[in-house]
Amino acid sequence: MSSSGSFRILLMALAVTVGCYAIVSAVTALGRTTFPADAAEIGARWTGDATSVLGTRSPFGSELESNHSLIGALQTIESGQQGPTILRSIAHTDALSRVRRTLSTSPYNPELWLALALLQVQRDPHDPVVVEALKMAYFVAPNDARLMPVRIDMVAHFDALALPDVKDLVRNDIRLILIRRSGSRSALVSAYRRASKLGKAFLEDAVESIDPSFLATLRG
Repeated sequence: MSSSGSFRILLMALAVTVGCYAIVSAVTALGRTTFPADAAEIGARWTGDATSVLGTRSPFGSELESNHSLIGALQTIESGQQGPTILRSIAHTDALSRVRRTLSTSPYNPELWLALALLQVQRDPHDPVVVEALKMAYFVAPNDARLMPVRIDMVAHFDALALPDVKDLVRNDIRLILIRRSGSRSALVSAYRRASKLGKAFLEDAVESIDPSFLATLRG
């Protein structure tokens, strides 16, 4: 076979590969799971089977596995909100393990880092994994507006305010919402209602320093 014929075959194979990847990527994007705008709605719209569609050996399996790991984590987080018995269950342990395993191959997925923090904070709020996973969620996507409501809610609800750098990260989320994303201000009100006493004081102080006119709305 001539060199030109071999080159054409190589180009055709490459085109088929790229086309398959584009199709799978499009399907994955359409069904991609994200955190809700209100943290109180976690788990409310994730039903069904969260098992992997493609095997881990598939070149396209990473995105789908990340998506299904997140679905499983959100379902487990919601179950943990319903009662404490789930927190030591096999299902909760499996969800934690699956998220960790998926992060080992997809370390730049901020939603999975946040899911890991939420799963672990339900089991043990004082576990160092909570803060480390939360920091990774910020490191990977510091200005991702989709994650801001849940990050704020988590920190205010579980008193994850002991470290100054965590407070600064969350304060930046609050600042961005108040200044640039006025449509998301309701998320601050929701987080305030669910917050601990310490969390409420933090939210009031942050809002007052950024936009005092919103403080009355925050307190309701």
